[in-house]
Amino acid sequence: MPRKKKRKKTRETPASPPELTGIARLLVESPVETLDLHGMNAGQAETRVRFFFQRHATTSPGRVVHVITGKGTRSQGAPVLPDLVREMLQHDLSRMVSEWAGLHGGGGFAARLAGD
Repeated sequence: MPRKKKRKKTRETPASPPELTGIARLLVESPVETLDLHGMNAGQAETRVRFFFQRHATTSPGRVVHVITGKGTRSQGAPVLPDLVREMLQHDLSRMVSEWAGLHGGGGFAARLAGD
């Protein structure tokens, strides 16, 4: 009686996960710096945000930064800082930023600085 040939078990190499792009990549990338605006009023926050982006636009082009606004749950009245920062990213800072998105769960933004 002839012997049966044993089949070699072929090992499948696991597929590598798809490369992240766009907003997904922006949100998982570690920030080079984080600016926390908790406890600031609109005027203070606007000055700090503008200076923060001007400084990092030259020192960290192409890198990600985070701006923490908080959700405004302790504000008297409607939250101010999230809308202020969103407006700045859309208009005043648009030349310094190549892409931006709100952080998961709210309370802040991730932004990729223009360049590189």
